[in-house]
Amino acid sequence: MLKKLLLPLSLFLLSLSIASASMLPCTISGAASGQVTSATVVTCGNLTFDNFAVLNATGGAAGIVDVLSGSEFDTAAGTAYLQLNPNLQANQDEQLMFQVWGGISQIDMSVGGDNATVTERACANPIATTGALSFLCTDSSGKVSVAPLGQISVATGTPNQPVFSTPFNSTSPVYIFKDIQAGPGGALSEFTQSFETATPEPVSMILLGSGLLGLGLLRRRSHKN
Repeated sequence: MLKKLLLPLSLFLLSLSIASASMLPCTISGAASGQVTSATVVTCGNLTFDNFAVLNATGGAAGIVDVLSGSEFDTAAGTAYLQLNPNLQANQDEQLMFQVWGGISQIDMSVGGDNATVTERACANPIATTGALSFLCTDSSGKVSVAPLGQISVATGTPNQPVFSTPFNSTSPVYIFKDIQAGPGGALSEFTQSFETATPEPVSMILLGSGLLGLGLLRRRSHKN
């Protein structure tokens, strides 16, 4: 009787593990029509993004960045994908800052549009917006500049996108700074920002392990018989 139940149960657990390893939509609160403000909170799996600020819009840019409904979380890979629209036209520039909670270990990005570039750095401590060290990573005192946890610069047409930063030790929170530019004849209405947690999704791993264990036991019983 146990042998008859073991096979369907194992297959059921395996199917559940595959189903749970899916893309789940991020939840967005405090954003009017998707426009990020200091009140915006985006939750993607075990990651939370908040304290958004759009700064130093130049060239006639409206200083508006939208988080799009296509943002999602890959439960199997532990990766959050934020779809962002900086609403930039030719010769416009703006900067975006926010925090990431939950523990990330890498950043990566894909940039489309026309003649656009996004430079990003991830810092372990709060980022100043004024003074000689503004928009740089610093030590905990805020008085000494240090190397970023990760830094990338991606432009329209950059090959092999997404571009990944060097992995770093998972930490929380991480402070993100982005300089977003559209050059002559350029425009940028969407780019994809990803954040790696380097932590397997636990439910999927448990279900997968249970299913494989059941199949292993079934095979062992079959050999004994």
